[in-house]
Amino acid sequence: MPRPFALHVTWTCYATWLPGDRRGYVSNTRLARGGFVPKQNTPGTPYTKDDPTTRALATAQQSWPTVHLSREQAACVARSLVGAAAARGWVVLRAAVMDNHVHVVVTDCPDDGPAVRRALKGVTQAALSEQLGHARRWWTEGGSDRYKHDQSAIDAAVSYVARQPGMLAGVDRMRPFVAEDGGAIKYLDGASGGA
Repeated sequence: MPRPFALHVTWTCYATWLPGDRRGYVSNTRLARGGFVPKQNTPGTPYTKDDPTTRALATAQQSWPTVHLSREQAACVARSLVGAAAARGWVVLRAAVMDNHVHVVVTDCPDDGPAVRRALKGVTQAALSEQLGHARRWWTEGGSDRYKHDQSAIDAAVSYVARQPGMLAGVDRMRPFVAEDGGAIKYLDGASGGA
């Protein structure tokens, strides 16, 4: 019997959660006199938080407008996540799209977080630009990849993603949905369900 495996990938909308953010971040920490402290992205490692030097440098380097997704844009992301996964034989167990970031728990995919994340970000980037009618920058570079190698870790990741506050849209076992005011979800195929 194959060992259970899933990836929990996360990425942010452009310029909404910059390195140095008070809420925490998974990026290199910039030093005032040059250089950096490498990011820590190991399970169990606390996030680095609130570094004014890193935040100021990130803001100064911003070259596109800050992105906050609408509910319609979040639904576009959810649909395109399902399409990207289906085309590759992957399964999105759960995804949550908020106005400023995205979480995806995906299985039946390669054990290569950066490659899986790049594929999902690329497809959603293209879908959002097509919906808008012109290209623009939607996502920040990079993101977080958490490897889940047992069923309890996968279940915990799915539960965490399902409970995201401020969710606009998402995916529940390859079914895209929008989150309605009040917490109910409306599947984009017409069915309804609870949160």
